[in-house]
Amino acid sequence: MSARSDVVIIGGGIIGFSIAYRLASEGSSVTVIERDSIGNHASGFALGLLNPTNETGHIESLNHLSFKMHQELIGVIQEESGVDVQVLTMPHVELALDESEIPDLKAEVHRINGLSRFNSRWLEPDEILKMESRISEDIFGGALVENIMMLDSYNLTLATAQAAEFHGVEIVLGEAIGIVYANDRAVGVKLRDGQINCDAVVLALGPWSGTASLWADIDIPIVPQKGEIVRVEGLDPPLGMHVHGVPFGKSCSVVQKADGATWLAATVQDGSGFDVAPSTEALESLSQRGVRMMPELESHQLVLHTACMRPVTPDGNPILGRIPGKEGIFIATGTGGKGILMGPVIGRAMADLITTGETALEIAEFGLDRFS
Repeated sequence: MSARSDVVIIGGGIIGFSIAYRLASEGSSVTVIERDSIGNHASGFALGLLNPTNETGHIESLNHLSFKMHQELIGVIQEESGVDVQVLTMPHVELALDESEIPDLKAEVHRINGLSRFNSRWLEPDEILKMESRISEDIFGGALVENIMMLDSYNLTLATAQAAEFHGVEIVLGEAIGIVYANDRAVGVKLRDGQINCDAVVLALGPWSGTASLWADIDIPIVPQKGEIVRVEGLDPPLGMHVHGVPFGKSCSVVQKADGATWLAATVQDGSGFDVAPSTEALESLSQRGVRMMPELESHQLVLHTACMRPVTPDGNPILGRIPGKEGIFIATGTGGKGILMGPVIGRAMADLITTGETALEIAEFGLDRFS
């Protein structure tokens, strides 16, 4: 373990390693501290959906830029790491499972067609069934979005970590227990078995970001949100699209990934604390949702059931930028279920901010000070 780095990043998920990769690519010495192992939590268990069209509001432009950056970076990261991130490009179909959903979905088609990188169109039920006959006949149409991307989130996190190592990043498996200050400036990070001196500290602790409230003397309003995903036997022939809907009032994705399994994703459970035990309730709920959209899945056997925690903020948007009242401490957390999509753009914005003091990317409204 090096005694000093320009930047120490606490947290080895997709956000921490995306920042580390960008910083190291531009010449900074970087150490990433990870308590468990790479991709051992949400970054390794996420669905891996890259679809920036499914969210509007202030975060939309960042999501679209990050999607573009993924397209530019994935090949480079795979080459530098030797890890296949299992990218698939496919259409997305948003099903209208109730007649009342038709107006909103048609409005979505119009909105998405106003975006520069995506095409969308409304499909009648017979058109959807012509594309994929295994979808339920009990539908009222759907919105098609062309060329979204699906990848393996664990492999992406591992590839980003190993590509960061290729550029000189040091990964330390250990537990950070505090920040060392000279006056109000961060000059190091304390570990249980040592200390690393530095010029800047980045808090990328995901659901555990609240722990750093004591270190930074400020409330970091992050809570864990439990999410569960079920994988069942793959379809034959393979399902060539990402199917999404809101059966029984709850969101559900059905997609066949490069691993061959069909994924049903995902539950959303607040208030469960740090419980990551897969639950029978989630398994039953996801199975029912999936079968509602694709009845054939009822006969497919369970392959894997996973659970993880997402970091969420009170307003649902990430926390990005400096820690108010301190020098040399930065934070990147609260991405909820968007961490895999947002990794590249957060990496670039935070690296800019750390090395030059500013960034051209529009992250000012996502500062921690909005909660004060």
